[in-house]
Order: sequence, then structure tokens, then C-alpha cells
Amino acid sequence: MHELRKDYLLDEWVIIATSRSQRPQHLKHKAKRSPKSKCPFCPGHEDWTPKEIARYADKNGKWRKRVVPNKYPAVQTKGKIKKVNKEFLKAFTAFGTHEVIVETPDHNKDLADLSVGEIAELLQIYKERFLALSRIKRVKEITIFKNQGFSAGASLSHAHSQIIAVNKISERFGNELNAFEEYKRKKGSCPYCKIIKTELKSKRAVYNGKHIACFTPFASRAAYQLLFFPKAHRKNIAELSNAEFGEFAVALKKALLALKQLNADFNYFIHMPIKQDFHMHLNLMPRLLLRAGYEEATECIINIVAPEQAASFYRKYFKG
Repeated sequence: MHELRKDYLLDEWVIIATSRSQRPQHLKHKAKRSPKSKCPFCPGHEDWTPKEIARYADKNGKWRKRVVPNKYPAVQTKGKIKKVNKEFLKAFTAFGTHEVIVETPDHNKDLADLSVGEIAELLQIYKERFLALSRIKRVKEITIFKNQGFSAGASLSHAHSQIIAVNKISERFGNELNAFEEYKRKKGSCPYCKIIKTELKSKRAVYNGKHIACFTPFASRAAYQLLFFPKAHRKNIAELSNAEFGEFAVALKKALLALKQLNADFNYFIHMPIKQDFHMHLNLMPRLLLRAGYEEATECIINIVAPEQAASFYRKYFKG
């Protein structure tokens, strides 16, 4: 198959070129784990991180999860906003906050190894931090994300997620919001609500639960990319019910266990505006293939694994 496919809403195209593909086992990565003795996220090393924001402990007082400021934040958390506006030179202070959520005290466990309950607790913490950060003046976008593995940009192997709240909506997400609003203006309804119904009838459908839907996107930008949506229209993660959190955790664990079979590094992320309407979703992006010269030159991704093929792979892990 050699096919150009367009994103659901954005004017972005990918090339699906399955004739270039290798079998999944040939795409496997060998995961490496950093030494426990040098890990700032391990129990006993709590003073290696900035003062914690929140702690979630068991009955014995031992922590299960911690939230701490990122020691090397991507945004400025204090001070005045400075601006530069000189013809081609435009800039202003990247203001906001950058947090880390340590997902488990066990250095040797990945998120996929945690129980469904532990993953649901993590999603609930995402909700708590979203609500707290959305109250910060000037913050316009909150991105919750996870990097697992070197090729996904993780500098530490101990399981953790991050949240960045910033004073500007990012370009790609801004384009998505604009396209979302344009569809609503013309059709009077949410485009993603319709996309979910369409894709659950397609060969890209992976999971059709009571509350959560999973499918590989038509114009997948990564091999084995997977989208998770609440089937009900939820603007952001704070609107999810406990039942939705529980089913979300079940689906996410199944997908991560599937990727573990490929030893795949991955990113996942949730973009959320503070006030605008949207249909929140989690985007899981495995990092099995590297961007090369064509992608850098054109911003058109070449994906050698068709989303229909990827969906067939995932469905085996979602049975039962």
C-alpha cells in the first residue's frame, strides 16, 4: 500500500507505505534501565527532588505516588513577562509550571506493570493537577505527557509522567482547536463525537467499551499510534466520572502491555485548553521508527505500518 492520508481535522498528510515495513519483531527496541543508586525518584532519595507538591501514601505511610516540581523546568514559574517584538525577532517569557508525577516507588516497574487500580489513581492525579494548574493566572494550555524510553526523550527510566502548564496555546493544538470550532460552527456538533462513531465501525477499531473507545487513527503519524476517547463528550479530564477513569485505566493497561511485547519506547499526551470546548483524548505514540530526511524536509510522515494492521495487532491484547 502507498497512500496519502489526511488528518481528521488538520491539513496534515501522512504517507502509508507498508511495502517498506518489517515484521513487528524486527522493530523491537532493547530497553535500558538507569541505576537505582543514582535515581532521584526512588524511596530514600526524596531530598534529591524539589519540595514535593503532593504525596499519596498507603496505610503504613509509605508513598505510592509523588508530585514534585521539575528540577529543570521548561517554563519560568515566577517573575514578570518580558517581550521582544523587532520585525523578525518576536519572543516573550515562557511562563507557567512544570511538574513531575512519580508513578511508583518501585524502580523496576513500568506503568504497564502497575495494577488497573494504580493506573486509575494516576489518572485521578492528572485530574487533580489539571484543576490546580488551571487556576493559575495567564495559563492557557495544560499538557499532560509521559516519555518512556530513550527514543521517547526520557532522561530517567523510573516510571514518571509530566505536566506543563504554559501561557500560550501551542501551534499544532491551536490549529486543532480552530478546526474543532470551525466544524462545530458549520455542523453544530462535535467532530470527534462523529469520528468516534465512524471509527468504531472501521477496521481501525480496537476497543468499544461502555465508556471508552480506542482506535488507530486513519492518518496515523506513528507506527501503532492509538487514540483513547471517552465516548461521552468530555471537555477535559476533570469531567470524567469514576467509571470512565476505571475503564480508561483498563484500556490503557492493555495497550501498554501490547507495546511491551514490542519493547517499544513511547510517548502519550493529553492536550487540554483551560476554557474552550473540546473533546479530550489521550494520544499514544510509540517510537519504533525514527524521523528521517523526508519527514524533516516536508513534515509529511512516512508510516510503514498501516493503522488497520496496527489495530489488528492491538485487538489481540484487548480480548477478554
